[in-house]
Amino acid sequence: MKNKKLSVRVILPVVMSVSIAACIITSMMLFSYLFSSYFEKDAVEKVDRQISSLTQSIEKEISSVNNLVNEIYYQDIKKYDCDNAEFKTIMKQQLSNESDRINSISLYDMDGNAVWSFGDAKNISVSSKSWFKNAERNIETIQYGRRRLVEPSLSGYVMDVSRYVEYIDHGYMKPGILLVEYYTEPIESILERYSNQLSAYCYLMDESNNFIYHPFELRMASGLYREKTVSAALKSNNYVIKSINHEEWLIERKQIGYTGWNIVVVNSMSNLAIENRRFHNIIWIIMLLIGAVMILLDIEVFRNFTDPVYRLLNTMEEFGRGDYETRAKEEGIGELKNLSANFNIMADQLQKQMEEIRQNEREKQKMEKKLLQSQINPHFLYNTLDSIIWMIHSEEYEGAAEMVSSLAKFFRISLSQGKDMIPLGKELEHATSYLKIQNIRFKDKFDFHVEADQKLMKYLIPKLSIQPLLENAIYHGMEGMYDDGEILISVYEEDGNIKIDVADNGLGMTEEKLEYIMHKQVVSSKRGSGIGVRNVNERIQLIYGKQYGITISSELDEGTTATIIIPKMEETDETE
Repeated sequence: MKNKKLSVRVILPVVMSVSIAACIITSMMLFSYLFSSYFEKDAVEKVDRQISSLTQSIEKEISSVNNLVNEIYYQDIKKYDCDNAEFKTIMKQQLSNESDRINSISLYDMDGNAVWSFGDAKNISVSSKSWFKNAERNIETIQYGRRRLVEPSLSGYVMDVSRYVEYIDHGYMKPGILLVEYYTEPIESILERYSNQLSAYCYLMDESNNFIYHPFELRMASGLYREKTVSAALKSNNYVIKSINHEEWLIERKQIGYTGWNIVVVNSMSNLAIENRRFHNIIWIIMLLIGAVMILLDIEVFRNFTDPVYRLLNTMEEFGRGDYETRAKEEGIGELKNLSANFNIMADQLQKQMEEIRQNEREKQKMEKKLLQSQINPHFLYNTLDSIIWMIHSEEYEGAAEMVSSLAKFFRISLSQGKDMIPLGKELEHATSYLKIQNIRFKDKFDFHVEADQKLMKYLIPKLSIQPLLENAIYHGMEGMYDDGEILISVYEEDGNIKIDVADNGLGMTEEKLEYIMHKQVVSSKRGSGIGVRNVNERIQLIYGKQYGITISSELDEGTTATIIIPKMEETDETE
């Protein structure tokens, strides 16, 4: 009793606590998964906002440069003759006003020769320069060249901004190329707003994938740093998360509309996660606290319900020990009170049923005695004794002795000290004795053989199970047979069950006759023992279940096979 109480009072709260812990852990894992998905989405949105802001600022600066170039062209170059003194004054003033953005302004004819220049521009032929060729090919748009050092001073970086123009020379309109050397510092200052650390930085590439800006340009020039994200950035439509050197990186690219440049923002996912880790940890701690509180409440509530349950359990144990007058106190709340009340109702009904069972057992014992006494048909005994007397008169003493011995063994096993279950070996011995008696009576009208797996002989079988099948084989199967009848008993194991086949090579039976034998309360003949096939089948199913019993298959002019199927059951104290 003490161990039972301990098992319930300890194991059940432990199981409940483990279940709650499992739910909490599952919830925490689910939260982590959802948080991870949310974090990735939030990180992408955050970086997207940043790169959009950078892109807008750069596009605004590009638009400002485009406006400046167009202003020089449409308001100055197309308006004044290039030799006009006023024009030169205006251009010098324009350069002075935009000196923080423009290093020089130059105009070249279509042969690449300088028409005029203001600022630090060199008067050399430029027809082979890429910016010149691009402007010559694309006369409707402003072209942006590569970033380079200012020559010859090397005081900063400029970008060649060029476009096709038409200028006035001594009153004649001529085609040419306008070049504006634009300082890249305004664009660099925009990109330098980003953190630009090793874990978070941005860079800008032109349409030929050459770097216009990179925060680690000096390291790259000295070979101390190599940018590994360019290929992944160019392959992605918007963003990509890529593993580089065993670390996850968020790489997002955006194209600058007019120029075809690409701005790329690179962020370490672990660096982005730091900002959200505190919130994640707080949620974890809260969920752990909730789990701990739920476990404590579960234990406390369980204890408040155990006392009424164990008092009911004590009452049940007293009732189980034979005190059928004891009843439970109807205490507790809700279902517990109903449980005690229903136990009392059950105890009253059980007490009545037990009395009925006792009465039924007494009746059953009487019926078993009658069944045992009726198992041996007097006609079989009479015919067998008559055959013995006839053999003695005919001086067939050896056959008579064998018949008497077989008959004694037959009756000894039939009685079996009142047992209903006997070992399979004894049942086969009983069947063999029966066949010997019948074989002598019918003067070797048939032969019989027994093929049995000796490993199965220890298992139990309801006694007198095989004999009715042998009666059926002799009185139905052997009719019309003369010295060529055969009966074979086979005992074997199949699918974990024991199968016993009784096969004959007789005339066989029709489906109607099989149906009659299996479902009518019929015995083989007055010459038999009086135990029908149906009776044996019902006994087997009553003992073992509906999946066991007897099956019969028969072919006309081929013979009949009856099969008994029983489980393997060894002898125990309960079956003895």
